[in-house]
Amino acid sequence: MSVKGPGYSSLYKIKEMYYAFRPSSATYTPEQYPDLNGKLAVVTGANTGIGFQVMKLLYSKNCNVLCIVRSQEKGVAARKRVLDEVKDSSGSIQVVGGCEMGSLEKVKTASNDIAKAINGRPICLIVHNAGIMPSANTATSEDGFENIFAVNVMGPQLLQHYLDPLFLKKDDDMKRIVWVSSSAHFYGFSDYGINWENPTFEHVEIKDRPSATTLYGQSKAANIFQAKAWATKHKEIVDKIGCVSVSCFPGLIQTDLQRDITSPLARKLISCMFFESHYGAYSELFAALSPELKSTDQGAYIVPFGEVHDPRCDIKVGLENGIDLKLWDFVESKISSFF
Repeated sequence: MSVKGPGYSSLYKIKEMYYAFRPSSATYTPEQYPDLNGKLAVVTGANTGIGFQVMKLLYSKNCNVLCIVRSQEKGVAARKRVLDEVKDSSGSIQVVGGCEMGSLEKVKTASNDIAKAINGRPICLIVHNAGIMPSANTATSEDGFENIFAVNVMGPQLLQHYLDPLFLKKDDDMKRIVWVSSSAHFYGFSDYGINWENPTFEHVEIKDRPSATTLYGQSKAANIFQAKAWATKHKEIVDKIGCVSVSCFPGLIQTDLQRDITSPLARKLISCMFFESHYGAYSELFAALSPELKSTDQGAYIVPFGEVHDPRCDIKVGLENGIDLKLWDFVESKISSFF
């Protein structure tokens, strides 16, 4: 499929990248969070980094958190750590392992375990936090797709497909979805951030693919589109239940996403210039909990540490002219055999 974008401003890219290093102070912090007693949140990738801090902060506000992870062992260890550190919560933490976002079959299998863990309870929050940011383009998923796109885009969309029947109900007054993106979307492809001829780079050898930076940027542009497209696809029920779906750039954060970076200089710069992981949780929980976000903010792009900015100019246009739906439908066509 061929799609031509409207172009975008390099000056805006520079402005937003500068902001990433010097963001506004967080104004929506745990002191402002509501009591989440009786609320259920689903958080992917919650065993480490920002996801761990999101789980911990939600639990500290008496939330019941369902931690969706690849490794059951690591998820259980993260749960124990939170329970050891937060003593006065009336919430709970459950762990569902085996949800490997790069394997559509494993996402489908894990969805059955997730449904059993939910056990008919209302889902209030979904945070699609899991993702990868490899320093090199080195992998193809077991389904034959470029692995960054598979993990960051296709797996979460398939998981959301299975969560929709459990989530899209008028059973609670709190309904919010957060699709974690990044300022790296500025480094995606030139036409709305996506390589429209072959977004998944199927049948393209790894050596012939673009850099990991470009591929990661594409996946993060896709996450921005997913936030708006999901709300549009389910508009009638979304409006009825008062749900808001947004994307979020958590910030330049020190997390395990940088584990593949081996350069001593790069690692030193990250330790000096990037923020600690709880700051990224402030961004994601502004997106998940802030009363400032209304139904008119469907598809909003949240930046650190709790503001609404515009994404890259052409991607902003794509949120209004149907490009977001084109991306969503493309991903659906690739994952539908696992429905």
